[in-house]
Amino acid sequence: MTATETISWTPEKIRELVRPNILTLKPYSSARSEFKGVAEVLLDANESPFDNGVNRYPDPLATAVRQAIGGLRNVDPERIMLGNGSDELVDYVTRIFCHPGRDAVLALPPTFGMYKVAAGINDVEFRAVNLLPDFTIPVDQLKGAFDDKTRILWLCSPNNPSGNAMDPAVMEDLIRTFPGIVVLDEAYIDFTPEASFLPRLDEFPNLIITQTMSKGWGMAGARVGMAFASEFIITMMKAIKPPYNVNVISQERALAALQRPEVMQAKVNTLIGERKRLARELDSLACVEYIFPSVTNFLLVRFQDSAAVYQFLLDRGIVVRNQSYQPNAENCLRITAGLPEENDRLLAALREFDAQ
Repeated sequence: MTATETISWTPEKIRELVRPNILTLKPYSSARSEFKGVAEVLLDANESPFDNGVNRYPDPLATAVRQAIGGLRNVDPERIMLGNGSDELVDYVTRIFCHPGRDAVLALPPTFGMYKVAAGINDVEFRAVNLLPDFTIPVDQLKGAFDDKTRILWLCSPNNPSGNAMDPAVMEDLIRTFPGIVVLDEAYIDFTPEASFLPRLDEFPNLIITQTMSKGWGMAGARVGMAFASEFIITMMKAIKPPYNVNVISQERALAALQRPEVMQAKVNTLIGERKRLARELDSLACVEYIFPSVTNFLLVRFQDSAAVYQFLLDRGIVVRNQSYQPNAENCLRITAGLPEENDRLLAALREFDAQ
């Protein structure tokens, strides 16, 4: 089979991608996860009975949170997995589908760094095919890296740190032709929901979509990541997850936020407006060479001398992310859209830099 041929995925083919030891693994099962119904007396887990809000273990499957997400995203909760941040889900996927010391994953730098870290932790080859200078996908070069060892293709759209959404036709072609699992990271999708592949999840049995409550939902400190996939793939994730991977407080805070999506949307709208304002103001500065188009809550900005600008901002207590070491991101800083007064302070500092 060539990299241009569409693969017809069956449940059996997906099962063949899973490491045999994971397929046969008997998951840890607590009495709390085995019990069905409403418990009135809990004497199963050696917890303290003195109520302080966190004396009981959390729901191992975060059922209420998954149901709320499923209602908002129109996805069966049985096709949703929650993680202690998306980082944990990246590790799950790598462990489920990659044999240590044998298999490989593919990614398109500059992109989320945890794909490479998870590969390294799991003794899996990490193959990088750099995005083009405009941060689009070099399709032919990428397909040339497909072989019988490549088990996972990491796609990120909108991409971090470039801020652009990838061409949906290109992504669809890659999902249909990649000989393994494709993971589409939609961490920033709340800023451009129309670009999500989630409504098309049923079309692609080999597709996993990850999202997060860290960005648009404003809950980075709670560490709640989401994976959407077939029931079989979600079952494999449940098999390897720690018993209580999403804590009580995170579940409670996530559920409260999910019950008020209009609050999230209002904040997202504010940040989009601030991102656009930043782009306009930055474009007038002499130290700025180019501002890459973005559909997220941040901008990738190429400066005349990013190192000098970066240090100048640090000296004034302003922290941005240096991306100059990344492929095709020379002299680039990633700037998050903050509150209006924070953005004003950033712009004032950069005008001061220009005036030196």
